[in-house]
Amino acid sequence: MERNALPGLTGFLAVATHGGLNAASRASGVPKATLSRHVRDLEEALGTRLLERGGRQLGLTEEGRFLFERAAPLVAELDTLRETISGRGETPSGRLRISVPALFARTAMGAIAATFVARHPEVTLDIDISDSFVDPVRDGYDMVIRVNPSPNSDLVGKCFLKTDMVLAAPPGMRRPEKSGARTPAVILSAQATMREWTVVGPTGELRIVPDSVITCSSMMIVHEAARCGAGAALLPRWLIEEDLAGGRLNIWGVAPNQQIEAWVLHPSSRLTSLKVRLFVDLLVESHTG
Repeated sequence: MERNALPGLTGFLAVATHGGLNAASRASGVPKATLSRHVRDLEEALGTRLLERGGRQLGLTEEGRFLFERAAPLVAELDTLRETISGRGETPSGRLRISVPALFARTAMGAIAATFVARHPEVTLDIDISDSFVDPVRDGYDMVIRVNPSPNSDLVGKCFLKTDMVLAAPPGMRRPEKSGARTPAVILSAQATMREWTVVGPTGELRIVPDSVITCSSMMIVHEAARCGAGAALLPRWLIEEDLAGGRLNIWGVAPNQQIEAWVLHPSSRLTSLKVRLFVDLLVESHTG
């Protein structure tokens, strides 16, 4: 690859990351025609097509996928290195790309993002809402938020939220007094194999048999349905704090050994990036106390 191919490479990575020229132009601020020219120049320099240009959305050829998977981490590392060396340590700037699960995005991310850009106006946040597993290195994210993540030696980060799973129900539902009782339930699909809910309350351990009236893969819908009276549900205490204060839900007990931890994770190479460190610090600050 020629030494002057960097504009073509960065243009190609932008198009591949955002799925098309229009989206890449909006995200990068580079005119669509310029991006297209840079990508074509890169293809000519390499002697191969990198993009499939048929249909509504650009796709990657086999060679394009190969280049993207290997070049994206290297260019991201270059950006981090340039930021560190250029002496901008006291003024964070540039784009910060984050992948966030839908539940956390709905309940907290908007306020945190607004606070961050108010404090650091030279930084542009690019927040992708997805419950799919993403690899921050491969997919070009500076950081990801994950719930109860598996250990991964390639990522580092901090736990910014710990909360119990509780069995909650609308105030109109009566809490069973004896173990083995059945109760209408709103169940998260991932919990559908649980034949009993065991919780610990003021009177000790209680086992409840959930009669599913709604099963759903979205915790947001489970929460809303329980709040609206459909049935009891296992929910994170953090998620329902306002409902508890407002009397819209009551806690029947705490589910033992089901604590939830939310972590912000990033590649170890991002440790030198000031904007990454500042965003991690804000997440921890926002969930302290």
